[in-house]
Amino acid sequence: MIKKSYRVYHGNQLMPWSTGMAVWQAGGFVFLAGAEGRDPDTDEVPEGIGAQARIAMQKIKERLEQFGTSLDNICHIWYYVKGPDFPNGVALDPKWVEAKKAIEQFLAESGYPEMCKDKKPPATTLLGISSLALKEMLIEITVIAALPPLA
Repeated sequence: MIKKSYRVYHGNQLMPWSTGMAVWQAGGFVFLAGAEGRDPDTDEVPEGIGAQARIAMQKIKERLEQFGTSLDNICHIWYYVKGPDFPNGVALDPKWVEAKKAIEQFLAESGYPEMCKDKKPPATTLLGISSLALKEMLIEITVIAALPPLA
């Protein structure tokens, strides 16, 4: 499958996100429901956004594999981070910084998928919101991924 990420430059610096991603020769797409940080065995929500982000990423990895694709083929990621407010924006919020670190660590341990190499990430959307499905939930992540071409 051939994917191309369209890079963003700001102030003559390459930014670590893209304006979008084009996918050719895909066998279709997988639209995953949001993955939250509830433990799949106990249904408990651990304290801390980092622990919740790690569980959500593991769920995404497993669900993509169930559909016959992988983290390598993610085209778009949405991150929903619970507020209540973000006076300096979501990108600088300590909760997002903690979540991002946990996500990056998870991806490094997973063998750094193609989407992380050479600063060619998929398109991403980071949203600060006031509430999620359960009061204790701090993050939810959803993705769209390409399926391999049909033989």
